[in-house]
Amino acid sequence: MDIKPLRLLLSSALTVLLFVNTAEADQNSDSGIYVSGGVGQNWIQSGLPEESTTVLKAAVGWQFSPYVGVELSYNDLGKFPGPTRTYTDFDLTGVSAAVTGHLPLSENIALFAKAGQIWWSADSSFFFFNRSGGMNRTGTLSFSESDALMGLGASYELSEQLELELEYNYYKFDFPGSSNFNNRNSAMVLSLKWEL
Repeated sequence: MDIKPLRLLLSSALTVLLFVNTAEADQNSDSGIYVSGGVGQNWIQSGLPEESTTVLKAAVGWQFSPYVGVELSYNDLGKFPGPTRTYTDFDLTGVSAAVTGHLPLSENIALFAKAGQIWWSADSSFFFFNRSGGMNRTGTLSFSESDALMGLGASYELSEQLELELEYNYYKFDFPGSSNFNNRNSAMVLSLKWEL
C-alpha cells in the first residue's frame, strides 16, 4: 500500500499550521463560495485483490450558513485492474454533487458529513489474440453510470479564508451487465480550502 502522497500532504499541512495566524478563524461564521483541492489514497475493493491508488480532487462549493452547504467536485479515483490480463487497467473518474452538513465544535474545528450523487466513468482497452489463425481483436470497454456517495470529515480553520479538511468518502460502483467489475471505493483525502 503506497501512502507516500498522503504522508507528504500531511507533513506539508503541519508545516502550514506552524506559520498561519489563526486569530481571525471562526467556524461559527463560515458562509459563501469556496474552492478546494486535495490528494489522498483510494482503496478499491472488487472481486480481485484490493488496490491502493492515489486520488485527486478539485471542488467548488457554496456554504449557505455555518451549518449547511452544497459542493460540486471532480474526482480522479485512480486505476484498478481489469478482470483478465487481456484488459488494461480501468481509469476511474467522476463528477459529484453533494449536500454538506457542518457542526462547529470551536472557532477552529468543525465536523461535517455529506451525501449526494457521483456520475462516474471507467474506461479500459482490450486485446484478444486468436490462436486459430483468425483476426485478432482490439477495442475499448467503457462504462458511464451514477451512484450514491457518502462522506464524513473534519476541518481546521487556519485563517479567515483558509481551511484544512480531512475527509473519508465511500462509493459503491455497479457495472450493469458486468457484475464482476463491481467495486467499492474508500477514499481518504486531505484538502486545502480557500473561501472567496
